[in-house]
Amino acid sequence: MDKEFKSASELIDILNSKGVSIKDKDNTKYLIDKYSYYSIVNSYKWIFKIEENYKDNASFEEIFGMYKFDKNLKIIMLKYILEIEAIIKTKIANLFAEKYGLENYLDANNFDLKGDNSNLEYVEKLIDEIKNEIIKGNGKHDAITHYMNKYGVVPPWVITKILSLGTISKFYGLMKQQDRQQISKHFHINDRLLKNILGNLTSVRNIAAHDDRLYTYRSTFYIRLDKNKKSPDKALHTNMYIIIKSLELLLEDEQTIEMKNLITKELDVLKNNLTSITIDEVLKVMGFDKNYYIV
Repeated sequence: MDKEFKSASELIDILNSKGVSIKDKDNTKYLIDKYSYYSIVNSYKWIFKIEENYKDNASFEEIFGMYKFDKNLKIIMLKYILEIEAIIKTKIANLFAEKYGLENYLDANNFDLKGDNSNLEYVEKLIDEIKNEIIKGNGKHDAITHYMNKYGVVPPWVITKILSLGTISKFYGLMKQQDRQQISKHFHINDRLLKNILGNLTSVRNIAAHDDRLYTYRSTFYIRLDKNKKSPDKALHTNMYIIIKSLELLLEDEQTIEMKNLITKELDVLKNNLTSITIDEVLKVMGFDKNYYIV
């Protein structure tokens, strides 16, 4: 590796040499020292460039504006994904407790093994993963410790609390179809669509939690919201617009309005910070119908 550490001042000089304007060098130095050049510039510069050159009127302030927009978008997504996560966990826990009891609900036969048992390996891995979480939580998690000490078993409504969204997504995908349908009915969608949404929300949640770039999100695990939409030339991709529309399906009306208002506010702020590109270019990258949000 021939890269050498460069100070914030040196990095600012490099940006200047590439035609990127900087209004306030002291503030730019402060932001680079605080969040890192890699996180701000390297992660978000590509939309402001044509091949290797920055577009006319490119500025550090708009690059940081994109960074800040994405950071706030991640906060918004986490807020509503956590809401959906809590609901899904409650629905699964209640269904399993009522239908399969409190002691033997982690029996492979309570899941969709398929007629040829082709799912058995996946179900057994899931059950082992959950049992390992119980072992790890015993002595560390108050509720798990209490139930293990007093009853020797942990009920579904306790164990779901400590499972990640990724594990819950797998759990839902391996449930019997009639059980999946009972939960998806709550959201007025089919079980296959809910399964695909949960898979993507897991990815988005992980990106947001690890502070990676989100607004450019793409996934080949496609959420088909429009049954008539076909793409014969290339595989369809799930993007941020589809993620947001998917959340709207799962949230209550007032939450949907709140989420849209929060995103619109962030798009407004970003729009005012842009100097070399337009907000429509950002919306296009995110996969938005530009008439969906008024910015």
